[in-house]
Amino acid sequence: MHSELKNFIEKEFNKRKKLILVSNREPYVHKLKSGGIVVEHSAGGVTTALDDVLRFTGGIWTAWGSGSADRLVVGEDDIIEVPPDDPSYTLKRVWFTKRVLENYYHGFSNRVLWPLCHISLDRVYYRRKYWEDYIKANFIFSNAISPLVDNNSILWVHDYHLCMLPRIMRERFPSLTIAHFWHIPWPDWDVFRACPQSQNILEGLLGNDIIGFQLPLFVKNFLDCVKETLDAEVDYENGTILYRDQHTFLRAFPISIDYSKFNSLSSTPTLEKTISKLKKRLKLPELTGIGVDRLEYTKGLIKRLQALDLFFEKHEKYRNRFTFIQIAVSTRMQEPYLSYRKAVEALILKIQRRYATDTWTPIIYIDKKIEQKNLVAYYRMADIAIISSLYDGMNLVAKEYVASQVELRGVLLLSGLAGAAEELEGAIRVNPYDVENFADSINIALKMPREERETRMKTLRRHVSDNDIYKWILEIFRTLISTSEIKENGRCNLFDKIDSIVNYIKNTDIFLFIDYDGTLTPIVDLPENAHIPEETRTLLVKLHKYIPVTIITGRTLEDIRKRVDIEDIIYAGNHGAEIWDGKKVVHTQRSDHNLNLIREILDNLKKNLSDIKGVIVEDKGITASIHYRNVWDKHIGELFRRFWLSVKGYEDRIRITSGKKVFEIRPIHAWNKGDAVKWILSKYGKNRTPLYIGDDVTDEDAYDAIRGKGISINVGLNSRADYYLDDQYKVMELLNQILSSRR
Repeated sequence: MHSELKNFIEKEFNKRKKLILVSNREPYVHKLKSGGIVVEHSAGGVTTALDDVLRFTGGIWTAWGSGSADRLVVGEDDIIEVPPDDPSYTLKRVWFTKRVLENYYHGFSNRVLWPLCHISLDRVYYRRKYWEDYIKANFIFSNAISPLVDNNSILWVHDYHLCMLPRIMRERFPSLTIAHFWHIPWPDWDVFRACPQSQNILEGLLGNDIIGFQLPLFVKNFLDCVKETLDAEVDYENGTILYRDQHTFLRAFPISIDYSKFNSLSSTPTLEKTISKLKKRLKLPELTGIGVDRLEYTKGLIKRLQALDLFFEKHEKYRNRFTFIQIAVSTRMQEPYLSYRKAVEALILKIQRRYATDTWTPIIYIDKKIEQKNLVAYYRMADIAIISSLYDGMNLVAKEYVASQVELRGVLLLSGLAGAAEELEGAIRVNPYDVENFADSINIALKMPREERETRMKTLRRHVSDNDIYKWILEIFRTLISTSEIKENGRCNLFDKIDSIVNYIKNTDIFLFIDYDGTLTPIVDLPENAHIPEETRTLLVKLHKYIPVTIITGRTLEDIRKRVDIEDIIYAGNHGAEIWDGKKVVHTQRSDHNLNLIREILDNLKKNLSDIKGVIVEDKGITASIHYRNVWDKHIGELFRRFWLSVKGYEDRIRITSGKKVFEIRPIHAWNKGDAVKWILSKYGKNRTPLYIGDDVTDEDAYDAIRGKGISINVGLNSRADYYLDDQYKVMELLNQILSSRR
């Protein structure tokens, strides 16, 4: 577990909160075998990571007892302390009759919600008994959890099996903090309205305080469904819904993997021997590919096999040179999965008969689970990995493959219909329905020059490393704590408590910090068009007569001073890396060293990228951004190659982060807004109470920096600030009230 997450849990979570996690799947399963009772740790990166977290936080994990010996080992109240080797939290099991399990899990969960959310409407099969027992199962979970709840509890629900649980628990415990992470896609309204229980499902989920989705698209889809179905207030800009006098926050939290674990497993000295033995046992040729999936129709295995069939037909030179290994584990041994399995195996057999020789097999099919420590050997030796999802919330196999590619030699072919495609720049994106182009993409991947493979994989690995499972958990925990405090402390729209707040400000020496874009000015399409209104400038000048004012922004110091044009206030530019006290620069990380460093890198980038159409190299002084949204897909590989060549040798002095079609470059120790606020207060605001107004994720560091010492206010509900405002007009109204109180 990362140190940042550990520190947060120690300082912010453990002392105040008790975590109750609920999922259908349990982290440990007890099974009866010939030698007695054995304990198995449930597979899956998410389950493993959450187990790691609960080992540290303590708390209770409630899940269905699926093991043949689960009942035999639980104590009073159906609980058992886990992990078995070093107990640190409680596992509480719930039980279902055979009928309830059949209808709740195999019925409504997997024959209605699963195909519905994966846009496979022809596979939706609804029965009233499915819904009746789905409700019953959710009540069984609720009855198991209710005795465990106290004032310090946070309930964290997982996935589509438990849609009704939040509403049931909300009615029993109105002040309980409830969050839900939805691991699979959320469909658009035209698809979702096919669900016979669409209104009930939405009402159940709106019992949550927070709902997390994989992608912003799924957040929008959910908002659309609520707007079309319920009489609710839907705020698209802030991602909030007001229903039955309760706010529900919607956020995208793209899930990830334990990068360090896969990277370490792939770097062990013994792995080379494992790979060598594997190649010999499977009689592999010089080139190999890998696919790792549950045997599940949403994974697009049929389309993948059709593309491989066409690939071998069109590119005969790869016969006897390339073998594709398909690992497909059956987890649901009922229809339609049995028929799907037969179709997959029949197509593999057809390909084998068509192309196989006495010494070569085009496709090796493995229909059993491979332990993670062995799976990394398949990942590392594979020249290509293929993800062909027809629709997927995320697809963690793509990230596991990337984390295992320590030699930077593999190429990831990734369906554009998988959630991971929104993040993993550097993969070759494929359309699984365009079989011919899919087959040609396999050819492109296999003949790709080594240098391009390395630069693409380096980009992919950096993203997965920077955004691992523990960062995902940290972001969710921060939101959980923030929301819990909102409920406990009555944190709300600031104007619901405006009289008491203005009275407090009137009698307190405050120090005003305020963001620019989105706070003093509305967000606009082009940043250069964000101009401060004259009345706002006049208001700030008047305020500054009574209280110190700092404008803090991601813009350069020169740009923000020119735009606001008030000479004697403090400005903090580049997210706090440069500070002007009203007369001169008093702090800057624009040292000659840093400036020369960024200048050198920018010179390299401009020279090396100048002929790639669509690249924008943005010089922000102490930082830089490389935008490639408008670069053609066929030039992306060359862009990555040249980018990493340009920054080679600087990696230990700069931090490179990748966003949506952008690389951000900052000196390794550059400040954030929180660092700047603390420094300014220490220099100019001793014994003053900070009041910070912001609007986006970069302001969260400042909110954290003044927590418990001042007042933080966010434009929009979705943040960790103490209060929220509806829009920029309310910011002006607040500033006017502060001015009036001072006069």
